[in-house]
Amino acid sequence: MAATMTEAATAKTNTVETREYERQMSAVWTKALSRIAQAGYGETVTQAYRTCGPMVAEAVSEEAAADLGRLVSWIAIRSGRCASARVPHTAARAAQYLKTFPAFSEWCALLERTGRDLPEAVEALLETSDRSLAEIGLSGYRTFVGMGLALRLTNREKARLFLAGEDPEARHFLDRQSSVLRFDDEELRLKTFHAALWGQLPPIVETPATAPEQMRRRAGFGRDGIRLPSGFPGFDRADSLKLYHAALAHVGAHIAFTRQVFERKSLKPLQVAVISLLEDARVERLALQKMPGLRSLWSSFHTIDARSADLATTLMARLSRTLIDPEYSDANGWVEKGKRLFEEAFAATPNDQTFCRRIGGLLANDLGQMRLQFDARTYVVQPAYRDDNLGIWTFDEEPDLIEMDVAVETEGVRLEQQERDEAEQQEPEEQEKHEEEAAAAEKLRLRDEDAVTRLITYPEYDHVSRRMRPDWCTVHVTEAPRKAATGLLRSLRQETRIQSSLISLISGANVNAFQRERRLETGDFLDLDACIDAQASRRNREIPDPRIFGRKSCKGRDLDILLLIDQSHSTGEPAGEGGASVLDLERLSAAIMAGSMETTGDNCALAGFCSDTRETVRYARIKDFGQPVDQGVYERLAGLQSAFSTRLGPVMRHGGRELAERTAYRKVLLVVTDGEPSDIDVDDPDYLLEDARFASRELAMAGIDVFCFSLGDNRNDYSGRIFGSKNVRKLADLSRLPGALLGLYGELKK
Repeated sequence: MAATMTEAATAKTNTVETREYERQMSAVWTKALSRIAQAGYGETVTQAYRTCGPMVAEAVSEEAAADLGRLVSWIAIRSGRCASARVPHTAARAAQYLKTFPAFSEWCALLERTGRDLPEAVEALLETSDRSLAEIGLSGYRTFVGMGLALRLTNREKARLFLAGEDPEARHFLDRQSSVLRFDDEELRLKTFHAALWGQLPPIVETPATAPEQMRRRAGFGRDGIRLPSGFPGFDRADSLKLYHAALAHVGAHIAFTRQVFERKSLKPLQVAVISLLEDARVERLALQKMPGLRSLWSSFHTIDARSADLATTLMARLSRTLIDPEYSDANGWVEKGKRLFEEAFAATPNDQTFCRRIGGLLANDLGQMRLQFDARTYVVQPAYRDDNLGIWTFDEEPDLIEMDVAVETEGVRLEQQERDEAEQQEPEEQEKHEEEAAAAEKLRLRDEDAVTRLITYPEYDHVSRRMRPDWCTVHVTEAPRKAATGLLRSLRQETRIQSSLISLISGANVNAFQRERRLETGDFLDLDACIDAQASRRNREIPDPRIFGRKSCKGRDLDILLLIDQSHSTGEPAGEGGASVLDLERLSAAIMAGSMETTGDNCALAGFCSDTRETVRYARIKDFGQPVDQGVYERLAGLQSAFSTRLGPVMRHGGRELAERTAYRKVLLVVTDGEPSDIDVDDPDYLLEDARFASRELAMAGIDVFCFSLGDNRNDYSGRIFGSKNVRKLADLSRLPGALLGLYGELKK
């Protein structure tokens, strides 16, 4: 009775406190609540604000609750009642994270901006708000919203998908900006860990962001090596690192002890899942016999409790735990049966993996008779360190189980069919031009496959958010294909006068390096260090060293120039009235400059470039530093073909990386191009241009001189905006090449 009276008193006190709080709040939010109720937005919107307004006021301030009221009305008008009803609930959760009024006010402003510029994306943005704020903070969230809204100028649907987190670029950005431990943060150490643990050296790569969700959430392996998730959302950095270690230890156990793959044949998805679970337990048990310390690593992630609901997935997780954790007990009949059958079979034939198929089939049938639901489409292996089991099965007869793999392949089929349908709708001239471009691109692709390719990732600058997108572009570095250089050599012989002029001009250019010689008896200036030492000697009553002078002396020519040649599709257009293409002019100019610089002793390297989306930026090596200008260089120049697009920023960064490794006194990056940067996966006309300009500034700050020779008669030339007008020389024909080089060397002399 006393307890009941106490509870009643407590409830009464809480009610009084709640009414008192609402009374204090009424002056701030009652007006906003009344306006929302009278506006006709519906009871759902009104009740959402009535419930969540006080929560926001308590977590942040009463002023924040008033701002929320204005935001709810704005979103109701711009995006509709459904979106407006979700705003208060999302705001209440955001308030718990943001805590201060300026931060909450900025969050509201971002939603208001979205409602104004892209009202159909408000609901999508609300769905990603919780995850984005938790993982990338308000600053990253501001950038994320800005990037998404910038896409609306060219593709509103893509902008909506971006803000919903469904676009690959959005997922890439959120993953890279997240505070969660990333695979690339620990890549080298993870590879070292796996090699030390198992003595295995398979390729270990990050699962692509475009892979299906099940593959992105779990580790996997196959003939091509091991793939690991880009991160484990929901785990802190310490637990994420343990997860990576546990996953590599588990996959290594499969590679060591799973001797052959299972055949799917007529097995149902539930049977496949249970058999995979038992095989996971078998290889882990064998690994523990050799390395008992792995038990503490693996068992720390088996956290399911025997009191969990009896569902198919939870029973499977409980069986997994009872097979690895000797201290865990589970009274469920199905779990006990699975443990007993496994222990008996493992004790008899631990190296025979076929018992997993036999026992797994029985246990799966039992689950089926228990009428427990199992959805293969949403099933994800538990716990998180275990692999997706695709590496231990063949699915030749029943491809529907591995829909996530098939989807990747069929997407390519759909794309080819779409391109084919579009081609049929084109005019004959446009279709013929499209076929020629495709043939040139295919020829370039096939030739590239014969060369050894290095893949290097580089960031890219987003001028909208004013931030770098880390690891955004992949540069494919390979040797340029070869082709008979008969025509190029013939053109070179016809331009001997220009080459002679260049040799004379370059030889006379004063770009010598100077060095200071110190501690001399005579010279041009006093050596301060030597003077201090001499004065100290005098005060110590010692004979001072008379070598207190210094002078500047010429060290000789010490210049490295990297020449980047644009080989995008636009360089196949005529350069002038002569009929030669822009690429022909680039080839000939590069050959003349390389030969002239070699004669004068300046070190030169050549490379061609083009791009096919940010994932494939091609960098074709033609001549490396220290390599002579020989027949091979001419053949690689002749082998350049006009194809794809011009993504200039990553190419300049890679060129700067190569120059940074050189020790020359002066380092020059010379870009030979015919127009503005562009690529098929970029809609913003200023995006690549601003990235190239940012890359040019980066190189200048690193002590690398950047110049551009703009070829052809291009009225829409943006090279001056990228490189600066004083660093650009326009060449309509070869006769202007000596003057352009004279200007370049003149700038270097300054």
